[in-house]
Amino acid sequence: MNIGIDIVECERVDGLVNEKIFSADELTYIHQKNDALETVAGLFAAKEAYFKAKGTGIVKSELPKVVISHRDNGQPFYAHDPQSVLSISHTNTTAVAVCIIF
Repeated sequence: MNIGIDIVECERVDGLVNEKIFSADELTYIHQKNDALETVAGLFAAKEAYFKAKGTGIVKSELPKVVISHRDNGQPFYAHDPQSVLSISHTNTTAVAVCIIF
């Protein structure tokens, strides 16, 4: 079992909404949330937490392949990795994500 955690200031992700970082489904989700920076920051933190749990550090070309989806109740999960667990939380200024990989 491995764990990764990341915290992101929302202002840091301003202007990062693009296909080099987010999958098409994630971009749709972000737009549904009115491009809120806390949503973008939460998804970005989740990607960073995943790479930390994997022990690889961020692999920029792999960012859009680390896909975060949401269940009907809003719970986030890594769509590409069923052996992982994800939690995301945010305020108006910061977002944090924790990833556990079994």
